[in-house]
Amino acid sequence: MKCKEICEELVFRYADNEMEHEMRVAFKLHVADCPECARKAKHAERFLMIVRKKSVRTTAPSHLRRRLLDGLRRDVLLP
Repeated sequence: MKCKEICEELVFRYADNEMEHEMRVAFKLHVADCPECARKAKHAERFLMIVRKKSVRTTAPSHLRRRLLDGLRRDVLLP
């Protein structure tokens, strides 16, 4: 896989802090030496920041939470 393909595959995981520590450190070192990947990482961070700011956070109604939890308990306890 080439740098461009690796970066495109990992950049949003990096920006969203979804990487394991070792992978994050390695990617961060790469980004420090690769202007193209650094640009993409910065773009992904800005994009996710905007999405988070524009997203509306709501709480599910209690009856829906209860149904989901009951279903999860049933699925986990009775596979």
